[in-house]
Amino acid sequence: MPSLEVIQQSNASLRDCHPELTAVMLGATGGIGAATCRELVRQVKRPTLYIVGQNQSRASALILELKALNPTARLIFIQSDLTLLSNVDDVCRQITEREDKINLLFMTAGFLSLQGRDETIEGLDKMYSLQYFARIRAIVKLLPLLYLASHDHQLARVVSVLGAGNEGRIFVGDLELKNNYNLQNCSNQAIAMNSLALEHLARQNPTISFIHAYPGVVRQTGIMSHMGQPLSTIIQVMMFIATPFTTSISTCAKRQLYLSTADVFSPPTEDTKSTTSLASFRVGSNGEICPQNSLLSGYLEDGTLNNVWRFTEAMFKRVSQVGDKTA
Repeated sequence: MPSLEVIQQSNASLRDCHPELTAVMLGATGGIGAATCRELVRQVKRPTLYIVGQNQSRASALILELKALNPTARLIFIQSDLTLLSNVDDVCRQITEREDKINLLFMTAGFLSLQGRDETIEGLDKMYSLQYFARIRAIVKLLPLLYLASHDHQLARVVSVLGAGNEGRIFVGDLELKNNYNLQNCSNQAIAMNSLALEHLARQNPTISFIHAYPGVVRQTGIMSHMGQPLSTIIQVMMFIATPFTTSISTCAKRQLYLSTADVFSPPTEDTKSTTSLASFRVGSNGEICPQNSLLSGYLEDGTLNNVWRFTEAMFKRVSQVGDKTA
């Protein structure tokens, strides 16, 4: 587990080792995503950031703040509702038209809700889509730009900030969660499927790093904003009481930038493969590698990984057909 001092030293070295870095930040107009943007522009000399989110006013305020921190930063906001995969495709198309390669795809889009299944016009639940489908779709669409960065021996990394180490049961007969949907089941399944999908992608793309990260319990993220009153107020009070046991959003951002850029999370080589059975990384709240639990090991060995990936591709195909019919 790296100390905060080690993390800060590594981040400070970016000015020399990665003076120019192009990052796509999905869901970054607030919370951990916005905080990581701040940390990135502080440490990188001439960064390019694509900040993708739905809230125009928050994005405008964030960009003003980032420009004050680093006037040389190139900052592009793309307004989009990422619950729709067609919108994810459009965002990726815009980025592909502007950039030859990207170094980092950093994803924090998501929310928690007790309101029950809430489907988009594409037939996907909104919370489930943000936690899983939209993220994997963005990776698939931006893989060519990440590959070109790795081909030039540059940083090429994917980070999905969700719940590594907290993988739960996958309803293998109900991967859409049509019949078993609730907050806990959705979160548990999305977390487990993130780990499996990133492992699949890492095996297929060995020159790119794939990281599933758990940020821990972080203050001031806004992730509970969809809970409604009075529950969100109660949660805020509980978070205040539990302050000594939680992480500040600033410290969390430092850790996220570290795992997004540090050499220790470079793709496994023949020399390092002996230390892990995975091609991807699962990273805990303090920057430590998560131990491989029995549940995840079972999913890797019993064919669930392949089933999840086939299901994911089938859902992408179905959603594309829905888009073709409504176009």
